[in-house]
Amino acid sequence: MNVHTRPRWKNVTMMAFLVALLLAACAPAATPTPVPPPPTQPPPTKVAATPTEAPPPEPTAVQPDAQKILTMYVAYGGPDIIAEEFERATGIKVEYLTMSSGEVLTRLYAEKDNPQTDLWFGGGSDAFIQATEDGLLVPYDSPNRQAVYPAFRDEEGYWTGVSLVVVGFVANTERMADKGLATPLTWADLADPAYKDELLASNLNTSGTAYTTVSGILQVMGEEEGWLYLDKVYANIPFLTKSGSAPGKSALAGEYAIGIVPDPHSTIMNNPDAPVVSIYPSDGVLAWPSPVAIVVGAKHPNNARIFVDWILSPEGQEVSMSASPRVPTTDVETIEGVPRASDLNLVAYDHIKWGAERERVVEQFNERYPQYQ
Repeated sequence: MNVHTRPRWKNVTMMAFLVALLLAACAPAATPTPVPPPPTQPPPTKVAATPTEAPPPEPTAVQPDAQKILTMYVAYGGPDIIAEEFERATGIKVEYLTMSSGEVLTRLYAEKDNPQTDLWFGGGSDAFIQATEDGLLVPYDSPNRQAVYPAFRDEEGYWTGVSLVVVGFVANTERMADKGLATPLTWADLADPAYKDELLASNLNTSGTAYTTVSGILQVMGEEEGWLYLDKVYANIPFLTKSGSAPGKSALAGEYAIGIVPDPHSTIMNNPDAPVVSIYPSDGVLAWPSPVAIVVGAKHPNNARIFVDWILSPEGQEVSMSASPRVPTTDVETIEGVPRASDLNLVAYDHIKWGAERERVVEQFNERYPQYQ
């Protein structure tokens, strides 16, 4: 089978399209130690209130393959729940393997001449962009893609975001009160020396959350001002955790007052009686989509298309939230505890640019903060 490779200039177009479709800026709140973006940098922008002006999507007209089986590689929470509900809705049985995005890419490269999966579901969008560049995915313009915010879908249909991973804070209200600390509402707040030794974050060398946080701040503030701001923030952090979720667990346990985490609402939903609150910084929420895509050479291509249609439908979006309570990429009604994308001041994070800059940024981080090595 001939592998289709999309020219790289298409991704530049995609990012220009992404930035253009995000909303006007939200001014950061005043803080004890403000660190505003320089005048030449665009302020954070917000996703439009409605994803598109297109008419409501039509039910899928795709007919299932003769063999009602769908295989997928999964980097998403609750795949058993999603597989069960999809089979209940369509009669198609799902066989899946769970692994990280990096492991999926490795397998797809190794299996390029004899694909062993129909679908790739979940993981970081940067990995899907790389797979598109390398001709590992085929486009599919699902009718339900029109309900997805344009910022979170590939313009040619190679991948479509199902949900978002958003970066925010988890704060322990009891410890904050004991220490006489105000609840941080913005990124700028975290630079306040009052939070010294009460703030935790993950390590840039091992955590995608940390890299998105640092590179996102460098994008919004500009590199010179961004690093100066980060100097103040890291002066408040006694050590770095390996995983992105660990700071939230420490805040939950009352060991530290604040943790920078992915999907802070999950901590609250899983611990409704704990003295913790979730915070989405008003001066810009960093996020990246977790997509779904069909693999080149899929043995059950129609079943894969049916899954894409279903997971992007209101029913599928609700199931995916129940399985893994992330912010949906559509404006579907969310389950209790999960915010809508349109309620967050989402930054137009350039994951293509910062993916290419990763090695340089990590090296600069390690040189600047040797105390964490």
